[in-house]
Amino acid sequence: MRRDWLLAGLFAGGVAVGGWLAGLVQEAPRGLDAGGFALMGVAALSLGWRRSRPVLPLVGAVGGSSVYLLLGYPFGPVLLTLVWAMFEYARRRPLRSSAVALGVSAVVAGLAVLPRVGGHVELLAFGLVLWGVWWLAVPWSLGALVYVRRLALERERREIVRVALLEERIRVSREVHDVAGHGFAVVAMQAGAALVVLDEQPQQAREALTAIRDTSRAALDELRAVIENIDAPADIAKLVEQARAGGVVVELQYDGLGEASERQRRIAFEVVRESLTNVVKHSPGAGARVSVRMVGADVAVLVSNGADPHRQDGPGPHRTDDPGPYRVGGPGRGIEGMRDRVESAGGVFEVRVDGGFAVQARVPR
Repeated sequence: MRRDWLLAGLFAGGVAVGGWLAGLVQEAPRGLDAGGFALMGVAALSLGWRRSRPVLPLVGAVGGSSVYLLLGYPFGPVLLTLVWAMFEYARRRPLRSSAVALGVSAVVAGLAVLPRVGGHVELLAFGLVLWGVWWLAVPWSLGALVYVRRLALERERREIVRVALLEERIRVSREVHDVAGHGFAVVAMQAGAALVVLDEQPQQAREALTAIRDTSRAALDELRAVIENIDAPADIAKLVEQARAGGVVVELQYDGLGEASERQRRIAFEVVRESLTNVVKHSPGAGARVSVRMVGADVAVLVSNGADPHRQDGPGPHRTDDPGPYRVGGPGRGIEGMRDRVESAGGVFEVRVDGGFAVQARVPR
């Protein structure tokens, strides 16, 4: 407000000086006096409220300048107060409100200047129309354009926020599905093994129960990390150990991904986790082979279960075909989530069925 009033004061000073100079070169019905300067001050200083109460500058500018002209003072920069006030009102108020204000202001200003426009009726009508268009309609059009553009940007911003919230909900639901699915699958496998050997091999049952405890704790830690929106450690070796504890024979080729980014590590971890979950659920007896390694700047992931073991490096960067979801004793429900994660990072994702199944991904830096 302080800056607005300072600017309005400077503008009022400029209007006063310009009006005085205009009075020197015009033969107006009435010369400038204290009343004329006071009316110019009212019209200009009212613009100090243009942000907080834009209707007051419009009333002040239209009222002050109209009375100024009606009393016969010389034409001058006081008319610029109409331009600024109408622009500020149109850019801050809905179109219907500003259009009504435009009509009322045009009528008031036209009546004020009517006694000073002489000549024929046609010239009078033309002069009044030109007067209203120049001093009121043009700034109203510019202000309304700014208002509509700001409204569109605000709607776009709200839509972006809505989509971002929806995507975040989807991400969290996928994370919960993956973490809970993997943990429960391993726990169910270990519990089944414990029940089988409970009477005859109590030591092995104890080991299975210990594995259930450790797997449950790890799953709870990951779920807590998802809910708190933080990243849990992407420990691929630990995933493999959990699957082995569940009775799945897993061969691991993993070099630690020393040069990979954190996002590459996380996506590779999620692909391995969901793939091993499907193995534990649907084909635990077939075993699995996991390969996670660097290929140039890319991270290549292969999780196979009875499939061709020779293609380790993932699909080529230009592969575009989509074999679709696979089935191994049941639907692979997390495949679309894995595909979305990999492709959102600019990577390539592939599922193959070659006597078993293979999930391959290549994630660029």
